Amino acid sequence: MRDRIAPQGRPDFRLDHVMIRVQDLDRAIGFYSGLLGMNILRRAEYPGGRFTNVFLGFGDNDDRTALELTWNWDRDTPYPAGECFGHLALIVPDVVAAMDWLERQGVTIRTPARRMAHGTRMIGFVLDPEGIPIEIIEPLDQA
Repeated sequence: MRDRIAPQGRPDFRLDHVMIRVQDLDRAIGFYSGLLGMNILRRAEYPGGRFTNVFLGFGDNDDRTALELTWNWDRDTPYPAGECFGHLALIVPDVVAAMDWLERQGVTIRTPARRMAHGTRMIGFVLDPEGIPIEIIEPLDQA
């Protein structure tokens, strides 16, 4: 296998989480936690956005890649398999600098860097060449 050559100045990206939407949060937690052995890392309710996020992972803390389950409170029908996928998330120390760098590389910016609408972390979204959304987010301890 050939080594890949990193573009100069590339930010230090790390895969943080993958998000999927679920119809039944308790059933999903039972599957991922109860059957597969993932630990619940954190849970957050967002009444203003009418959704709940639960992050699960194999480990006891947020320094590993996680699975984000998003339950939209007002959804009363199941998601078809292709519509439940939400995004990949990459964590980086400086979201603004990373988004600026990605834009200079010709990456499509879907949502410029800003504070989360229902939280405090810096966040932005880009699109990969296939149009898949990638969230760029700062570490929790920077929020």
